[in-house]
Amino acid sequence: MLPTILKKNKKQSALFWREYLNLYCIEKGQTGMTVSNIVGSVRLNTIFKKYSINDFLTEILIEDYELLISNCPDIEELVVGKFKNWNAPKKYFQSFGTIYFSKSDFQTKIMGLRDLTLELEKRYQIRIENKTYSKDEGSNSWIFLSDEDKQNHLLVNEKLGVK
Repeated sequence: MLPTILKKNKKQSALFWREYLNLYCIEKGQTGMTVSNIVGSVRLNTIFKKYSINDFLTEILIEDYELLISNCPDIEELVVGKFKNWNAPKKYFQSFGTIYFSKSDFQTKIMGLRDLTLELEKRYQIRIENKTYSKDEGSNSWIFLSDEDKQNHLLVNEKLGVK
């Protein structure tokens, strides 16, 4: 049996990204955010400094949290978000577990978690390693964090009772 502190820390990453996605996608009505933004934000705001794309995708399935990975034309990147009323019905997407996506958004055939992880790592691992977690819409370049992301981190931490 895990000590209480370890149980709490084990869920700390999922608590953060769930609240972060809820804030951005539901409260603010945005489509989603890049996986590099989510992974980088967990690294910056929790004890998990080596948090990975695989960790995130695995937690989505464990948490039974429904997400859509789709192309965002505004930043020309894949984003992770919640279903919106403008999305096609779920039955039109490929899925495994609670992760939904369109085959056309990927360069290779996605048959499972490993394929999805590899594809997202190919696209975004360099961003995570370079600590360029956000894509600036104005310049279309990758930056550490946007001012909005920094503000969102503060809001999420406040909601979670973290100072």
